[in-house]
Amino acid sequence: MALRLSVLVAGLLLQSAAAVTPIQKVIQLMQDMKQKGISEKEAESVRFSAFDQWCGDQKRVKTDEINAGTERIEKLAAGIEKDAVHIAKLTDRIEELEEDIARWAKDHKSTTDVRNKEAEDYRATSTDFGETLSALDEAIMVLKKKATKTDQAAALLQVKNLHLVPEGSKRQLEIFLQQPAVEEMPDEMLFHKAPEAYGYEFQSG
Repeated sequence: MALRLSVLVAGLLLQSAAAVTPIQKVIQLMQDMKQKGISEKEAESVRFSAFDQWCGDQKRVKTDEINAGTERIEKLAAGIEKDAVHIAKLTDRIEELEEDIARWAKDHKSTTDVRNKEAEDYRATSTDFGETLSALDEAIMVLKKKATKTDQAAALLQVKNLHLVPEGSKRQLEIFLQQPAVEEMPDEMLFHKAPEAYGYEFQSG
């Protein structure tokens, strides 16, 4: 009995398989395509989710980099502005120092010229004083050899008329010339009456 039932079912299945229509085949193909599409959609959804996650991560990273770059730009801009102010101050200071240097160089030149002129004047005056002292020495030697007041007076008058003889020395000579005549003046008296060398000093302006 069971064997007969199995044979009957198999026969029905064969008959049913032989009875599949073209529409049923199309429906079967469409169902297969649907299932394949669902599978591909799920796989694509997984890939899109991963890509979306990657995009989100990259957006966050790039945003952080942009913010950091913007902050760095602001700091650099502030530093540039500060350095520009510092440069302006240093430039002004450099100009001031250059003006000082120019003024000091001018003053140095003027002072050097004055010192050179004073040195030249001193040398000329020193030479004149040397010549005057030499003339005084010669006059003293003449006075030592002269015996009369008249000869002494003439020699002293020549010395007195020298334009480089100091006024103090000239006054001493005037006093000496007004004294009474003597036959001979001792050397000691002559040196006491003669003007002292330190009675005048050269002073530069």
